[in-house]
Amino acid sequence: MDIQAIGSRAFAVYIGEPELHKRHIEPRNVTVSTARELVRNVLDCPDTGTVSLELFPGRHELLIFVRRSDGEPEFYEFTDLEAALSALAVLPRDAASSLYYLRGVYILAVWPCDGARIQSLCEFGRAVKRPPAYLLHLREHGAAIADGDAAETLGHYFFPVSDS
Repeated sequence: MDIQAIGSRAFAVYIGEPELHKRHIEPRNVTVSTARELVRNVLDCPDTGTVSLELFPGRHELLIFVRRSDGEPEFYEFTDLEAALSALAVLPRDAASSLYYLRGVYILAVWPCDGARIQSLCEFGRAVKRPPAYLLHLREHGAAIADGDAAETLGHYFFPVSDS
């Protein structure tokens, strides 16, 4: 395994065949969730929810680009799960995002990589101004539906990609 810095906000993780074999991982079957777990292990850090990942599986190796997102998430509220899923469908599957349910409302936390608000999410719900500590409140009092990789996790179940 090799880690290479790319500026101050990103780095690349190269995982070769021996390491993947040891972990019983096929490069082409790696999901963002699996990649997050690998990055957690590599960095020895419990919270990778504030990074976005790009996966480049090779034949016998895996390259993961890790970009630190802005430290402060944006929050969006949705009245129903269908609206939240529609919003997640417009996010890249590797985007850092978490979905919670609290008091009858679905709340999406998103960490945009470039610091720009994702306007298309407002088509399905509403942006809400909350301090970054609101995430701690959600984690303690809300029900976590998907933490750290909501777009990829829920997209797998609700918007499967066919191989045909």
